[in-house]
Amino acid sequence: MQISAPRIFTTTALATVFCAQAAWADVTAEEVWGSWRDSMTGFGYEITANESTSGDVLSVNDLVMTVAVPEEDVTVAIDMGTMSFENVGDGTVRVLLPENAPIKVNVVEDDENVEITLTMSSADMNNIVSGTVDAMVYDYAASKLDLTVDSIVVDGETVPDMDIALTMADLAGRSQTTFGDVIKSVQTGTVGNVSLVAKGTDPESGDAFDVNLSVAGLKLDGTASMPTGEYGEDVAAFFADGFAVDGSYALESSTFNMNAMDGGDPVAMSYTSGAGVVGVEMNSDIMAYDGTISDVAVNISSSEFPLPIDVSFGEMGYGFSVPLAASEEQQDFGLTVKLLDLSVSEMLWGMFDPGQVLPRDPANLIVDVSGLATVAMDILTLDEDSPEIPGELNSLSINDIQLNLAGAAVEGAGSFTFDNTDLESFDGLPRPEGSLDIKIAGVNGLMDKLISMGLLPEDQAMGARMMMGMFTQPGDGDDTLVSKIEVNDKGQVLANGQRLK
Repeated sequence: MQISAPRIFTTTALATVFCAQAAWADVTAEEVWGSWRDSMTGFGYEITANESTSGDVLSVNDLVMTVAVPEEDVTVAIDMGTMSFENVGDGTVRVLLPENAPIKVNVVEDDENVEITLTMSSADMNNIVSGTVDAMVYDYAASKLDLTVDSIVVDGETVPDMDIALTMADLAGRSQTTFGDVIKSVQTGTVGNVSLVAKGTDPESGDAFDVNLSVAGLKLDGTASMPTGEYGEDVAAFFADGFAVDGSYALESSTFNMNAMDGGDPVAMSYTSGAGVVGVEMNSDIMAYDGTISDVAVNISSSEFPLPIDVSFGEMGYGFSVPLAASEEQQDFGLTVKLLDLSVSEMLWGMFDPGQVLPRDPANLIVDVSGLATVAMDILTLDEDSPEIPGELNSLSINDIQLNLAGAAVEGAGSFTFDNTDLESFDGLPRPEGSLDIKIAGVNGLMDKLISMGLLPEDQAMGARMMMGMFTQPGDGDDTLVSKIEVNDKGQVLANGQRLK
């Protein structure tokens, strides 16, 4: 089942807010319910419910939210049962859910009907909202929140042997929401621990699976702007009308374990990590994403592999930044990749190096590039079939390139500018001007070891050495080569002052 990007954004955001806070709120119970109902309607949901008031409590019974995705021929209906809004008496409202609240989700796609019944249970849930009808602040906390799948029914037949449960412990957070054509929210929150357990049997293949996931020390901090209305597949309009996200989440540690059968063969996987953080910025002008994770260990065993795959690394970092909006001004872009202290088990090493000829030092990879580009067309409305180039590359900085593997190392850094009026010097590409400094260490020694192991033919090694001799010169230290690759303003390419082009 595929759903459009705007629908994914709205549904995910609303589901997160709903489960965490149960509802948006205002100064009176009636205004809380009315604001929440109008907001959901603005996102394209059809709301049905029965309202009743007793004293300071407004009860909403038989609450059902239905949304249709015409382009996907999908209809989703969520039966929330009952929720209540209580006027506390000090200008705030308490949102109340049953301790064991039943939730029913019905998904209809083409001729398939899927009914999922869940139970949401909470302990010490406290959800207090305050503010005005246009700008609301709500604080929530709970020692525990469970979401358990009670049954899954596909076309009238119950899927047997299926146990799925999500548990969150020690929840706390605050959110401020401003309503209008664009709903804006500022959120902070923490969750002490999140655990997911999924165990069952695939009804089609008959293969069993057992999955456990645990994440400790979650922290959320971010802002979001969500335009209301129907957008379908029109992602550009969705962004143009105000969609924006800017935030981050962090974790202290995580574990994942899976045991399953694949066609009668056992498959097992385990994963552990230390601290990590992810940041995202997305709006009509820019798309940026970055993150790091530390102390990762992965183990996979399967009949398809002769030996277990056992890999670990000390840190992995990644990120990119891409301009989306057309502008006459030059705009920044960048890409980073970092993989430090990558190691594999001695059992894997032994498959191709039983004599321990190669050093077992952990491998490292670092790529850090940035630059400036002129974007001529909005990327979100770009026609993929258009022959036109959507922009110009103005400059590129290779801030850092590093690769350390099996006793050899390569390092590089440099920068180039590009003349987009000269497309002849380099066969249709803008002419670069600048230089790149490269240092290579231990490569000859590595080739000698590969030759002795029979993994590298001597004639190929000789060809590689001759090629390096054309572009490099000896550096400081044994088995060290350096090179300076330059492109001048005439389009000439030089290596260590020797002209190559």
